[in-house]
Amino acid sequence: MIEFISKNNKKNLVIFVHGFTGGKDTWKNLTHGFFFDQLAELPLVAENFDVACFEYFTKLTNLFPAANSYIAKIKSILKMSSDKAEKNIGISEISELFRSYIRFQLAGYENIVVIAHSMGGLVAKSAILKDIEQGYNNKISLFISLAVPHLGADLGTYGKLLSNNQQINDLAPLSEFCPRLNNKWVKQSNRPPIKYFYGTYDDVVTKQSAIGTDDIEQDIITCNDDHLTICKPAGASCIAMMAVHHFLSDFINGTSDNNLDIIKLEDDSQFDDEFFVLKLLLADVHNSTIKHSKEHFLNAEYARKLFSSSSDQKKLGQLYGRIRTLYQDSYDKFANNGHGNSGELVAEIHQKIISEDAGYLKTALPLIHGLHKKGMLHQLANDLNDDVWWSEERSEEALRKIKAGLDETTQK
Repeated sequence: MIEFISKNNKKNLVIFVHGFTGGKDTWKNLTHGFFFDQLAELPLVAENFDVACFEYFTKLTNLFPAANSYIAKIKSILKMSSDKAEKNIGISEISELFRSYIRFQLAGYENIVVIAHSMGGLVAKSAILKDIEQGYNNKISLFISLAVPHLGADLGTYGKLLSNNQQINDLAPLSEFCPRLNNKWVKQSNRPPIKYFYGTYDDVVTKQSAIGTDDIEQDIITCNDDHLTICKPAGASCIAMMAVHHFLSDFINGTSDNNLDIIKLEDDSQFDDEFFVLKLLLADVHNSTIKHSKEHFLNAEYARKLFSSSSDQKKLGQLYGRIRTLYQDSYDKFANNGHGNSGELVAEIHQKIISEDAGYLKTALPLIHGLHKKGMLHQLANDLNDDVWWSEERSEEALRKIKAGLDETTQK
């Protein structure tokens, strides 16, 4: 179920997901109170987020779940009770329950930030992947992973000797569930950003398991905690609390207007000697389209400088590849049809980029939107080694002649 800690009709939600055998007390520091209460009191969070907890049934003592469930059902029938006989279900099934709550009870939120501890992170991860794979709108925009056993937990292996509890089986490093989930995660380019927290004194989930095996540079936060204290921060000066506050601040700054500052051209002659402009001139594209393309290029250059980390550059590289594919599909149609003009081709691919902004071209970099993606197309065209042109004339010599003509005009 979903229990709200604060609900003030904000467009963003922070939701806490506990782990194996957990519940609300998972988040309780005996001196400083619950993690979610501490977080909700921060001005940044109070002004921008509602806060809630997702809770589900999970118990260690259910050593014989099938028998216990059967007995409970018999008792409920004899008592004519309406209480359901709860039992431990697998992580995948819990994730389906989580998805249902997000789809219906949390439908009004634009963005959801998940803070998950231990097995709760696998629940969230599974839910995210299912949404992406099935083409649903995944509202989880940031995933904060607190000592989550992405590669399994050793205690799960020992637990298999004691119990046929499905959750323990899923957590075991040698089970199929964790490796399969992790392999799907690293192959999914549309996954949300994830922040990996691990405890230096954690004897349950190793550091290697807690930080996963992403194919891009990971953001890893080391906490002076064990497996249980990492989700029970001791006030505002605790590393986990400071880091979560920092990431929420970055998130709000990045999504408050969902835009980078838009930069204008200094004058209409800016970029006249760049190859992407010369290619447009060679194809006899209208001057107004060239000016807009310059503005797009300028803003894409700004974004590329801003996202300079190796992790961000990897995400940008994937985006460039998809934009190139959209261009190639449009150009192939243009070349095969044998009619139309280059201006129409440029307009068509610009329109395709806008229409695919939230779909095929969706990126985990929240500030990148359609205008920048249009500019990324012209960044590709600015490289003579990249096969982005607007006419069948693809001569570098022709470009240099156009440039020479521009230079002569400028000198006059």
